[in-house]
Amino acid sequence: MELDGKRLKDKARAAMHKLKNNVKGSYYSMADIPSSSVQELAVFIQLNPESHVTKKNLLGNSFSFFRLNLNRYDFYLETRAGRILQLDGSKDGKRFVSYRSYRDADDLHSPVKLS
Repeated sequence: MELDGKRLKDKARAAMHKLKNNVKGSYYSMADIPSSSVQELAVFIQLNPESHVTKKNLLGNSFSFFRLNLNRYDFYLETRAGRILQLDGSKDGKRFVSYRSYRDADDLHSPVKLS
C-alpha cells in the first residue's frame, strides 16, 4: 500500500485545524468570553431586521452586501449565492474579525472572540 503524501498532509492539517478550533472554543467557553463563528455571524447579520441590504447583479452573478451597526458593533458582509465572500466586524473601531473566502475558507467555523 503506497502512501499518498499530499493526502496524508491534508488529513493531518485538517485534524490539527479541528483540534485548534475545539481548544479555542473550549477556552472561550470556560473563560466566559463571548464568541461566535464566521458562519453564525453571517446568519445573524442576514436575518437581523436592522441590516441594510444592497443587491447587485454583476456579470450575471447576484451579490448581496449587508451593513449592520448594532450597539457598538459594526459589520460588513458580502455574499454570492449564499456563500460568504467577505465578513468584517469591529467593536468601537477595533476589528475583531476579517474573513475572506479566498484565504480563510478553513476558518469559516472557527470561534471568533467578539470583543
